[in-house]
Amino acid sequence: MKIKTSIALALCCIWSMQVQSQIVTGNSMYVKIGTILAMDSLVLVPSEDLNLGNNYSLTVEHTAVPGNPNASINKKYVFNNPVNFHGNLGIIYDPAELNGNTESLLELANSWSDESGFVTMSGSARDLGLHFVSKDVADLDIKLLTLVNAQSALPVTLVTFDAEKEGRSVKLSWKTSFETNSDFFEIQRSHDAKDWKALDQVRSAGESSRQSSYGYIDAKPVTGTGYYRLKMVDRDGTFAFSQIRKVLWDGSDLVVFPNPAGDRLEMGVKDWSKVTKISVLNAGGNVVKEARGINGPKEKYVPLTGFQPGTYILQVEYGDGSSERAHFVKY
Repeated sequence: MKIKTSIALALCCIWSMQVQSQIVTGNSMYVKIGTILAMDSLVLVPSEDLNLGNNYSLTVEHTAVPGNPNASINKKYVFNNPVNFHGNLGIIYDPAELNGNTESLLELANSWSDESGFVTMSGSARDLGLHFVSKDVADLDIKLLTLVNAQSALPVTLVTFDAEKEGRSVKLSWKTSFETNSDFFEIQRSHDAKDWKALDQVRSAGESSRQSSYGYIDAKPVTGTGYYRLKMVDRDGTFAFSQIRKVLWDGSDLVVFPNPAGDRLEMGVKDWSKVTKISVLNAGGNVVKEARGINGPKEKYVPLTGFQPGTYILQVEYGDGSSERAHFVKY
């Protein structure tokens, strides 16, 4: 009821606003779990703490994204950089923005890159009374967002994509509900969700209007945290990326706390005598702090005084050449 009340209040404020608008978060915006955040007519209810303190900007444009057979509604949201989100994601729309789309068929469509990479998400919940479409998502990178009719899917409509540990391997599984002119899925892996390596290809159904299931086994996963995504390639060479899935091995010895952290980040490793270097990297992958030690660092924590609020990576390197990473948030 709380969410619906907030949506109704947001409707009163936005339906008269049909011009392009922009929202800038600044360098200090932190949204706690369960908080209802309404920006223009985009509604976010995070299931994990959400950090928007990296000078994100959100532009709301009242133009359609081209599609086949139908374009999107006359509204799209554009972030300057992808926002990683867990929780309930929703869009309020004005019926005047439908652009020929049918309300009862509306689905969320997202791209983490540009307009050539939109993926339609099936299973969206629709409230026709409030003109509100929403869906629970996990580990979704949002850069462009809009609403489309279900039959206006891009080459592939991805229903699910999961990654889970199976023994010492990682099992990837995914399902599609609609495919047209699709060629193959490229499985990609990364250690930092930035630099991606192609592992293999899986042929797609090509043309299908029914649910199809696929799978792949990564027999040699990376140590620590591994990230996976699908590159869904069409026969004409166009492609789109799936959501990113993360697998963390329980055998990782690196522990950081508290997270989010204030002025000090504590660390825990199995054997400090083997630690040769500790580095802190910002969201762009640049080293912002570094400490070396032949027999392990003297301090078992990282001072964060002077760090800007945001997301960082702690990297610990060992004498045998191996390393471990952990993400943390500075508030």
